[in-house]
Amino acid sequence: MVNYRADLSAVVAMLGYTLPVLMQYTLPMSVMMACLLTLLRMSADREVVAIKTGGAGLSAILMPVGFFCSMGALLTLVITIYGVPWGNFSYKKMIVRLAQAGVNASIKEGTFNTNFGDVMLYVERIDPKDKTLYGVFIRDNRNPKDEITITAPRGVRSYSEKERTMTLRLFDAEAIAINRTDESLNALSIGTYDIRLALDRMTTTKDLNDKRRDEMSLSELLDYIDQEKAAGRNPKTSIMEIHEKFALALAALTLGLLSVSLGLRSAFSRKGSGMGLGLVCFLLYYVMHASGWSLGKAGALPPELAMWLGNAVMGTFATIFIVRISKEKTLGFDVVGGLLSRTFSPLLSRFKKEKAS
Repeated sequence: MVNYRADLSAVVAMLGYTLPVLMQYTLPMSVMMACLLTLLRMSADREVVAIKTGGAGLSAILMPVGFFCSMGALLTLVITIYGVPWGNFSYKKMIVRLAQAGVNASIKEGTFNTNFGDVMLYVERIDPKDKTLYGVFIRDNRNPKDEITITAPRGVRSYSEKERTMTLRLFDAEAIAINRTDESLNALSIGTYDIRLALDRMTTTKDLNDKRRDEMSLSELLDYIDQEKAAGRNPKTSIMEIHEKFALALAALTLGLLSVSLGLRSAFSRKGSGMGLGLVCFLLYYVMHASGWSLGKAGALPPELAMWLGNAVMGTFATIFIVRISKEKTLGFDVVGGLLSRTFSPLLSRFKKEKAS
């Protein structure tokens, strides 16, 4: 933003383009946290007991929570399918436009511009209306054998986003070429001379016509997979990209249902404890999600299943916990805690005795 001299509107637009990437993760977490904190509060205020006393079962809680989680899952699906590719590609186009504007800003009157690598550019005056260059001086050292000096009374600029180049068209130009080997000198008078300058040092090196996987729409990803299979290549990362869109959307429903059983536990009735519990659950899901991506990319898991690892684990626990809650049983944390306590208590007591002696 500093190098390209971006204004406030460009900065706000760039932040807006990055929001869909963040929302595909924050929306499932927000759905889970909303359900968890609400149910924790209801459990602490004995409202869940009142619901059961009134004759309503667990379905009276599951139905509205399930509807809310389904709406969150649909919204997340829209973000992952449409929002993320649009945001990523728009961000890249914004970078290219900012870079071109940065080139315009970097070429100043009466200043030697050295932002083009081995090409030094000097412009005596720039017309503020049509951006025509007057009094152009160029020293080109890109060829190790020759050093070329070009002067022209007038020139214009043009850009190519596809090739990431800026072309200077000079009129009534004169060139002097010095051969570094034999130190010979050649003077040329040229009517119109075009010199092409690479913008790689000032712009992104990504081609706007060559989309990355996270910039492709769903149909473009499917076409790309067919092309890769026809060429005899394994498009596992592209397959995982498609499944990731649906897996993240389903995470809103999976984590939301998990929050039902966790929220009905009065042990976490405080707001701070509930938020900590929700963050831990989402962190575990994200770790399994990232692990699934790594395992699928390495070939340890099929790409069609790798991205569903987090949903499978969390969904299994959610189902088990809801079944236990419906039978008025605990979630089993007390059993696990008792086993851990019986396992490590002798070791702790022995450690305390040795430390006391």
